[in-house]
Amino acid sequence: MKEVTEQVMEQELQAGQIAMVFVHTPFCATCQLAERMLYILEEAEQEECFYRLNASFFPDFMEQQQISSVPALLLLQEGVVVEQIYAFESVTNMFHVLERWRQKQSISS
Repeated sequence: MKEVTEQVMEQELQAGQIAMVFVHTPFCATCQLAERMLYILEEAEQEECFYRLNASFFPDFMEQQQISSVPALLLLQEGVVVEQIYAFESVTNMFHVLERWRQKQSISS
C-alpha cells in the first residue's frame, strides 16, 4: 500500500492517477482490521493496488469529499470520488466490490 503524502496528493491524486484510496486514522482498531483485509487483496494481486491516506493529515480533503467516518475506501475516476465504501465486512466481500469496480472501469474506458 502506498502512503499518500502532500506530494502524492498534489501530483497523482489531482492528476487522476489514483483509483483506490484507503482512508484511516492510526489508532482506529477497525481501520487496522480493514487495512489487513486490503493487504490480503494486494498479496493476491501481487501488486500495490491501494493508496493509504491518514485522515488526520488531510482535514480539508476529508471535508471536501464529505467522508463521514473511517475506515473508508474511496473509489476514484479521473481524480473524482465516485464511490465511498465504509462497510468492509470481509475479504471476500471486498474482493467482489473491487471486481465490480474494475468491470465498471473497463466498460467506461
